[in-house]
Amino acid sequence: MAFSVGVDLGGTKIAGALVDEDLNLLAFRKIPVDPERKIEKVLGDIAELSQGLLDEGKALGECAGVGLAIPGILDLKKGMLIFSENLNWRNVPIISLLKEELPVPLFMEHDVRSGTLAEVFFGQGRSLQDFIYISVGTGIAGSLVWQRQVIRGAHGTSAEVGHIIVAPGGPLCRCGNAGCLEALASGVAIERDAFHLTGKPVKGEVVFENARAGVSPYLEIVHRAAHFLGLGLFNLTQIFDPEAILIGGGIAETGNWWLEIIKENYQKHLLDSQAIPEVILGRFRSKASVMGAAAIPFLKKEGYL
Repeated sequence: MAFSVGVDLGGTKIAGALVDEDLNLLAFRKIPVDPERKIEKVLGDIAELSQGLLDEGKALGECAGVGLAIPGILDLKKGMLIFSENLNWRNVPIISLLKEELPVPLFMEHDVRSGTLAEVFFGQGRSLQDFIYISVGTGIAGSLVWQRQVIRGAHGTSAEVGHIIVAPGGPLCRCGNAGCLEALASGVAIERDAFHLTGKPVKGEVVFENARAGVSPYLEIVHRAAHFLGLGLFNLTQIFDPEAILIGGGIAETGNWWLEIIKENYQKHLLDSQAIPEVILGRFRSKASVMGAAAIPFLKKEGYL
């Protein structure tokens, strides 16, 4: 049996997964990111986390490699991170630096496209040809799959769905525009609204727990975010006419209760004559990026990528 390791580098945590060739999760680790995000320290932590999982997998058979899910603009051919807003890194040769520490095949991919690959080949996208994958967590990002191919765009930045404007003049987004979907429906947006209405910091998990119990103003906060996310999904449907929209990311762990609110807000914009693309939760939810990273070595080996 072969195995691989996936690593998802986020702004606040590094997740690692050990999987077999069917993408069954055999071990999972999570560590915090260095608060100062120093390149040497963060890459050293990635190497240490990866090596620990590689050592754990030795008894399983052949190692297919380590896949890395990285946020930001990437040059995949050079193994280079060009820019990451989350990390405030520029022009970091990630693959060449990690090769010094990890003597196995190394691969990298954008974090959300990594989650998309997990769904295409091992998740809810296995029976689909054309769909949109959206990750809703701290931020919002997406990926377009057409004829089972991930569409990257002319500059590698396609499907930045978090930065479509759904409320002109709305809250300022980290991208510099106002009224972006991410500024209205992401985890950060939900926590911001909860702070404004309660006068105290409230974690997203607490907001959803109280909203599910019908507690005000948390229920109203969740419905407001769902309104804008539903509007965003409607706009994407109008442009791409996908078979389905798959949703992953941390907020997807909230499950079907949240999904039904999203679908209600999405479907009310659609005409009766339209074929309505289904909105479904992805298989991997908050672990999509790390599982997709772990899948990449197998997909490369089989010639799918």
